[in-house]
Amino acid sequence: MNGSHAANDVLFSEFDLTNGLKVILSADSSIPSAAINLCYHVGSKDDDPDKRGFSHLFEHLMFEGSKNIAPGDYDRLSLMAGCENNAYTTEDKTNYYLLVPSNQIEFGLWLESDRMLEFAVTEESLELQKEVVIEEKKQVYDNKPYGSVSMELAPRLFSENGYGWDTIGNTVDIENAKLDDVRAFFGKYYVPNNAVLTIAGDIDIDKTIRLVERYFGPISKGQNGSRKEFQNSLLEKEVRAEIYDEIQLPGIFLAYKMPKEDSKEFFEFDILSDVLSMGDSSRLYKELVYDKHLVSDVGAWVEGKEFAGLINIYAILMPGVKIETVQNEIDRIISEVKDGKVTAAELEKVINRIETRHAYRMQTNLSKADMLSHYAAFYNDPGLINTNIERYHMVTLEGIRESAAKYLDPANRVVLNYLPKK
Repeated sequence: MNGSHAANDVLFSEFDLTNGLKVILSADSSIPSAAINLCYHVGSKDDDPDKRGFSHLFEHLMFEGSKNIAPGDYDRLSLMAGCENNAYTTEDKTNYYLLVPSNQIEFGLWLESDRMLEFAVTEESLELQKEVVIEEKKQVYDNKPYGSVSMELAPRLFSENGYGWDTIGNTVDIENAKLDDVRAFFGKYYVPNNAVLTIAGDIDIDKTIRLVERYFGPISKGQNGSRKEFQNSLLEKEVRAEIYDEIQLPGIFLAYKMPKEDSKEFFEFDILSDVLSMGDSSRLYKELVYDKHLVSDVGAWVEGKEFAGLINIYAILMPGVKIETVQNEIDRIISEVKDGKVTAAELEKVINRIETRHAYRMQTNLSKADMLSHYAAFYNDPGLINTNIERYHMVTLEGIRESAAKYLDPANRVVLNYLPKK
């Protein structure tokens, strides 16, 4: 069990199986259900340059049958048992979860362990899921207004590593994926010693330990291959591009490079992004939407990655407004931040909102399981679920000013101007 704790802390116990699987258990009997979360430490940044999109493709393939489960039966069996399942892929991880009634814990663990036990995807299933992923790319990226932003930003921001392509990958690489390729991918990354299993909810700790050992213990440990090293150097000069798209209104999309998720700067910029765009009284929204009627929508957010970070700003222009006008206004507001004009009242307001958001996330088994797995996979410290909130309280106005002055430099950003096709 983790050590001393506050009244609202998430309590958990953790142990490792002999095959290297990290296991975290968090008991909460308030609701007769539990979340089984399995996080594999592999994301799109780990894809080979000629196999972009394999991590995301694999997310789909893991629902296409395993050693003892026929293609299509994972969903059917889980629904019959009253379970709910889903998965997602990021640049850094691939995460699977199963929400189960508390009397179906053993069933859920069998279901998940069978997928890790052995690669059993058929040629037919591979071809089917390749088509599904390619169609997803068309719908979400290619045929959606401004949908290509992440695909256009990534290579301009990260030309030196695997963050330089979007999670969805490359259509040609996906089309060329062979069964031997995905089998090798499974053998390298879908192994116990590259995963974290978290179970949060209405569980008996001792019984659940025995079940985990029974179903996951016999799975063979994978090879201890070396992980790729990633550098996060700042840009040396501003990168600008005009993108013509099937849109009605022009848009501006800016991204500044910043340090990784667990850095001091990440927490400062997370607060700053809310100061800029969270709520009607935020700086970008109040000035560009309400006061000057220059844009119909505006926003800012941070992306914390394992080895890098970004702060993003976007604006969708009102008809007849020039991009240069809005760009100048955004630059003026950023200059005010760099000059130290964020107020103590703004800082307090945002921290209060973050505390509320954090408290809400701690109320669900799914969120708790997801966070515990994340912190264990990347920092070997699931206790961050309880202590990370303290990092926000350590942020100062001077810290925000210094980091803004260093990283919100035009020479450290990519600017995409989206224009309607003529």
